[in-house]
Amino acid sequence: MIQASISRDEQGLPFSFVVHNHGESYVCAAVSMLVINTVNSIKALTEATFSCDYNEAAASIALHLQTPRTTPEGHDAGLLLDAMVLGLESVAAQHPADLTLKNYIDGKIQ
Repeated sequence: MIQASISRDEQGLPFSFVVHNHGESYVCAAVSMLVINTVNSIKALTEATFSCDYNEAAASIALHLQTPRTTPEGHDAGLLLDAMVLGLESVAAQHPADLTLKNYIDGKIQ
């Protein structure tokens, strides 16, 4: 099962995510496409600063937006994160046995 965790700020806006336990199913391919496209889009289309860790052996990827979403650069990157979360929510709703999605605000699950 794929597990995705989204960290959100006090306003509920995502700024960080971790996705792990990718496999080789079509659901895994969909999740991978959403996540990798988001990372690549933030890098190519925004001037936001972020950290990204990818571990192929553990089949995990994590991104943390370091630029505040209140700045123009952070806003643009944040919109891309919002779009990714929307896609993940759709996949999780259609395939609940294959993807769990957890949202955290201040480290507490919502």
